[in-house]
Amino acid sequence: MYPSDKEAKALILSIGKKMSASGFVTANDGNLTIRVEDDAVWATPTGVNKGDLTEEMLIKVRISDGAVIEGTWKPTCELVMHLNAYRADNEVMSTAHAHPLNLCVLACAGIDLDLPTTPAAVCISGKVPVLPYYCSGSPELAECIIPYVKKYHVVNLGNHGPIAWGKKPMEAWYRLEDAEACARLALEIARLGRFRPLNSEQCKHVINYHGFEVHPEAYHAAHDGWENQEPGISFTEFMKNRK
Repeated sequence: MYPSDKEAKALILSIGKKMSASGFVTANDGNLTIRVEDDAVWATPTGVNKGDLTEEMLIKVRISDGAVIEGTWKPTCELVMHLNAYRADNEVMSTAHAHPLNLCVLACAGIDLDLPTTPAAVCISGKVPVLPYYCSGSPELAECIIPYVKKYHVVNLGNHGPIAWGKKPMEAWYRLEDAEACARLALEIARLGRFRPLNSEQCKHVINYHGFEVHPEAYHAAHDGWENQEPGISFTEFMKNRK
């Protein structure tokens, strides 16, 4: 069941404020869409900080051809990329694209986020692959996500930033927010130099226990060296071992 126009617009404004306040976007970065009909979404326009959005700025767009059917503001040049998520999987209800620092670091370094650090990393964001670089707004960028939509929850556009999608109105934002938290955690772990991941059995258990759907390609614990979880150590012992 789709949210009403009023509900979708209110959610977009709320998420936009969160994106801006949490540093996920600067200037007029980022885009949001929420589906309200089989062939229609509400979307953010170009040229506006996501924290400054008003209902009058939002545009209603047809998924099938990208035509604006309500609203007067100009669509973002990346709108087709968002629409392609809906076209690739009819169950998609929302999309969210932003430029959060830690995921952008990985996008610019060409590093997939695939560490099974926490249950949320395994179930909510899942593995986040880095895609090739394509120019913002180009047909190539719009099309590059299509093969990933049914397999992943989030992808990281090369030298650009992440886009997420979800089967609920808020799910794309939740997945994007979780992926950034996981990226921040991964970079801190790399700086620390010690990693105790969840192993395969632990990952499978949390997925099955909570009933999450995780595609095999987006499944984290696929590394032989991560099968046995090491016992914890004291910080004092850890510091001694670093010398």
